[in-house]
Amino acid sequence: MASVFGIRLRRLREVKKLTLQQVADAVGCTKAYIWELEMRDGQRPTAERIQALAKVLGVTMEDIMGTPMQQVPEASPEDVAFFRDYAGMTDEEKKNYQNVLKMMFSRKDKDGG
Repeated sequence: MASVFGIRLRRLREVKKLTLQQVADAVGCTKAYIWELEMRDGQRPTAERIQALAKVLGVTMEDIMGTPMQQVPEASPEDVAFFRDYAGMTDEEKKNYQNVLKMMFSRKDKDGG
């Protein structure tokens, strides 16, 4: 059975449309090892290996480990990327973004759906 780490690793790999072999080649290990990380519980990759995987997948180590979205373990990689971008905005940018969303959803409600 896959661990939460394995499930996230697989989802991130699939979003990037990378094969097991492509990831393995990029991080310097075997295809079988990447498969085990994705599919078997109890795998303990080194910090260096996690860092290499994160680099290949274009995410942070925290993203691949699930740290930013602990309260929502089923968050998609797209959700994680969205919230990472949002967290990096200035307060003014966040306020502008929130105002746009309010306008969009209030207009939708007034239109009847």
